[in-house]
Amino acid sequence: MESFQMTAEQWQQKSQLYKSELFNDLLQFLSIPSVLDKTTANVQQPFGAGIETALQFLVDMGRRDGFKVERVADNMVVVIDYGPDDATETFGVLSHVDVVPGGDGDAWTITLPFSPKIIGNRLYGRGSHDMKADLIASYYALKQLKDAGFQPRKKIRLIFGSDEESDWRDMRAYLDQVGEPTLGFSPDGAFPVVPGEKGFLTLSIQFQGTTLGAWKLHRFQSGERDNVVPGTAVADVELPEGVDINGFLAAYERYLKDTLMISGIGQYDDGHIILTLYGKSVHGAYPEDGLNAATYLAHFLLNYNFDDQAHGFLEFLGLTNHKNVFGEKLGLVYHDDIMGDLTVNVGKILFQANADSEIRINFRYPMGITETAILTQVQRHMGSLNAKIFKQEAFGTHPHMVDLSDPIVTVLADVYAQHTHTQKTYKISNGGSYARLLKRGVAFGGQFPDVPVMSHQPNEYVLIDNIPKTQAIFAQVMYEMTR
Repeated sequence: MESFQMTAEQWQQKSQLYKSELFNDLLQFLSIPSVLDKTTANVQQPFGAGIETALQFLVDMGRRDGFKVERVADNMVVVIDYGPDDATETFGVLSHVDVVPGGDGDAWTITLPFSPKIIGNRLYGRGSHDMKADLIASYYALKQLKDAGFQPRKKIRLIFGSDEESDWRDMRAYLDQVGEPTLGFSPDGAFPVVPGEKGFLTLSIQFQGTTLGAWKLHRFQSGERDNVVPGTAVADVELPEGVDINGFLAAYERYLKDTLMISGIGQYDDGHIILTLYGKSVHGAYPEDGLNAATYLAHFLLNYNFDDQAHGFLEFLGLTNHKNVFGEKLGLVYHDDIMGDLTVNVGKILFQANADSEIRINFRYPMGITETAILTQVQRHMGSLNAKIFKQEAFGTHPHMVDLSDPIVTVLADVYAQHTHTQKTYKISNGGSYARLLKRGVAFGGQFPDVPVMSHQPNEYVLIDNIPKTQAIFAQVMYEMTR
């Protein structure tokens, strides 16, 4: 058995030996479109064919390398164990195989979402950043320890879920049926260690989409996920008789030209005008980094005399929630000295004339403010929109904070500092990882501070050199926490 009393540089050297093998597996893994697909879901594959293929890929990989592998939690979770079966403590590493949809293929300029491609020091593909590269890095970290003959005192368990981008049904079932690891981390976050994650709340605002005046809003649609800032919005409008169509389209073109960083197109089609607006799609945890296409398009349409529910809808979206990522216009500005600011993302929007319509708003909030307070303030700012508000029940959504003196914080902070030659520190996350489901759970990697957050974006990528670096950090952490 090798000695494990190594410097950070020696851990890094060991991880480099796996680079070729790791990238061979990772490229195959990234080519799997592991997106929730209800059309192919059944008992054997609860979230559809793509996610099932990804889970089976991990089963086959684990068995190939001699690990103990199981499917648990009603086939939604794969676990890979290493260490004594009778261990009284388990060190868990929680990841997920599912990814958000590839989105508009035209927005991908380097490669198609599920055709991973390496250019220079970048690996492009949907899920490369969130979170397949870091999942594979954690697997190879454990393989590195196993190959070296390390015998942990605690059981090390890799827990691969499959519903993180949706409703976390996988982890609800896992905790109910299997139980909670003693402590652990999720490599679905950032470096350095993340002991705290904000709470998140999604509100569904439901109403009938009536449009009774001469200006008619037939349809308005934007967004695919609550946790993604919409990058595209489309409206179908009908102008009153006598209104100059070319003048209206010219006004839209001026709006696009005069507003920095957005673009779009207006088209006339058999009595209807179709307006498309392109903003900037980013992860909904950081809406300040994006440009919400839906609120910009609604903001433009507010210049015209739509009435009834169409007006209330446009006003709520294009005025009350336009450029409102910190909740100022909802009376929800809130800051906690440890966890930071409350943020707001209008993620999914659908207006249908004379039919059921909905706006979904996702809040990320720190300790010190309640869901009731958020709901109350939204109700107070509905304006003329006649709607009902429903809280979307979700799993593991309250703010999460681990004691800063816990070894799961201090040891991980120390290992990262060794590998990066930085001071020991921690950060708080706007996002939500599976780590919040463990009393002693933290997020840890693989987002390095000097790399743009590419989650959920077109041309999503990860830096090649950071993957073995992450593997080495994870391997040392697994060693330190279980020896």
